[in-house]
Amino acid sequence: MIMKLSDLKNHDVIVAERRQADPDYAAEADHLALADAVSRAVVHYRAERDLTQTAFGAMLGWKQPHVARLESGDVAPSIETLQRLARAGVIEVHIEQQRTYVRELATT
Repeated sequence: MIMKLSDLKNHDVIVAERRQADPDYAAEADHLALADAVSRAVVHYRAERDLTQTAFGAMLGWKQPHVARLESGDVAPSIETLQRLARAGVIEVHIEQQRTYVRELATT
């Protein structure tokens, strides 16, 4: 049987269906989405300001490996980490019942 391209589901539809059908999948997707958003914001902030991981970490009282873990996007940031990033003007975080939003703050 030959399928038409118009009959295929796009990635967003497949993910939405899977999220709805599988709470574990939805939880893991949310977990990774937060880590990814924070990772992108940190990398962007550092790049805009030409900061090394060491210099950025020093700004926040962290050592370089902590920054590297954040930038990997594989580890969900703690509340304390989110607070430090927000207070330093790197991100803005909104935690709501259905999801958490991370917004990069204005760059230089």
